[in-house]
Amino acid sequence: MSASDLERWNAKYASIANPGRLAADDWLKEQAASMSAGRALELACGLGHNSIWLAQAGWLVDAVDISPIGLANAAESSHTAGANVNWIAADLDEFVPETGAYDLVVVFRFLDRTRLPGIIESALRPGGVVVYETFTTAHLKRPDSHMKNPAFALSPGELPQLFPRCLRRSYAEHSLPDHDVARLVAQKLS
Repeated sequence: MSASDLERWNAKYASIANPGRLAADDWLKEQAASMSAGRALELACGLGHNSIWLAQAGWLVDAVDISPIGLANAAESSHTAGANVNWIAADLDEFVPETGAYDLVVVFRFLDRTRLPGIIESALRPGGVVVYETFTTAHLKRPDSHMKNPAFALSPGELPQLFPRCLRRSYAEHSLPDHDVARLVAQKLS
């Protein structure tokens, strides 16, 4: 990412005076319900609502985002919630995770086709799971969409193709009341 990306995300999170308690994504809760807690990594965690929920559910969580301001808000929320999360300020263009260290990698509403699949596959241990949800090109057509750049939206059927070394457990594209997304759950092969 560029310095302008860092500035943009810091400005966004600085404008949120008190983010309060944010709820974790329901789809993540559904997917994690059948998993044994282990070590988790959330990439592009934003204000950390998913990471906080995972930590409260017994996971050891590392959460990465480019914005130190967003992470400071997340750390305050996690402290209030009594959740221990390792917040990591890092640019995903440069971030290198511990190889084979994670049972779960989570990504919501972020897309980097070039670098992210490699980061995820490297971070997962054999048998580890990726839970990934992000916008599709259908979202760009919504009148209320904040997205305008098709580079940040998935084409139909594209998400599973980004993970050739993972076994697809489930994949679906959904038109939800407020956004259009693709959802992938995949397991890293040995």
